[in-house]
Amino acid sequence: MIDAHVHLEKGDYSVEWINQFVSYAVKRNIDEVYFLEHTHIFKECRNLYNEMSVYNEYQKNWYQKKWEQARPLKDYIDYIEKLKQIDFPIRLKFGLEVCYSPEHEIDIAQMKQMYSFDFLVGSIHFIDGWAFSHRKQRWDRNDYDMDELYERYYALMLSLINSRLFSGLAHPQSLQCYGAYPQKDFRHIYLQLAQALCLNDMYIEESSGLAINYGDKQLGMNADMLECMVRCNVPILTASDAHSPQNVGLYIKEMNDLIQSV
Repeated sequence: MIDAHVHLEKGDYSVEWINQFVSYAVKRNIDEVYFLEHTHIFKECRNLYNEMSVYNEYQKNWYQKKWEQARPLKDYIDYIEKLKQIDFPIRLKFGLEVCYSPEHEIDIAQMKQMYSFDFLVGSIHFIDGWAFSHRKQRWDRNDYDMDELYERYYALMLSLINSRLFSGLAHPQSLQCYGAYPQKDFRHIYLQLAQALCLNDMYIEESSGLAINYGDKQLGMNADMLECMVRCNVPILTASDAHSPQNVGLYIKEMNDLIQSV
């Protein structure tokens, strides 16, 4: 089994820290882990946050704090090189989770050329600058036209896929973090996304991150999206979006069972 989305940023770049993740992975019969970092923790990625950091006062302050603590990408690169010299009991890959906005495809492409990672996974964390998944600016679905919101969300997702910059698409259900599930039938859009993923040789995550981090009652993609991905033969990688060692591999078996049941 694979856990394709595990974050390291809450600890120091030490062998002892990663061994804690590996230990939980082994206990949960995980054969391979994709470790990654958010681009917002690195100095070189500042441009990706131009729009979101001026969207409102909360987001401005949030990113300012991140910037004050930002580290050079070289620290992460050096850490990866160190870890690749060690024989771990499971397979490890190392990459980045990139906050995607169409305005910054050139910035992302330049970064991709400059650094060699095993994978880059793209995420939609912002809708036209609005960071919708922050607990300190929780929102109510009744305040939005959910059909329009999801149409924009999926349009950005399609743009991400067609940019040809990424290995995979992260947690495609993130907009429902506060229980705001799609209201209408979006199967025609799921088909477009699935076809684009296949065309661009990308995987999609079946993620338990919202269940773990937000208490979402739905595990992974909604049934229509998952069925479309399976029927179109899109590579699906299970992912926990773990930010701490004890969450590595959590619900991976259950998500594999969901995929197999389609």
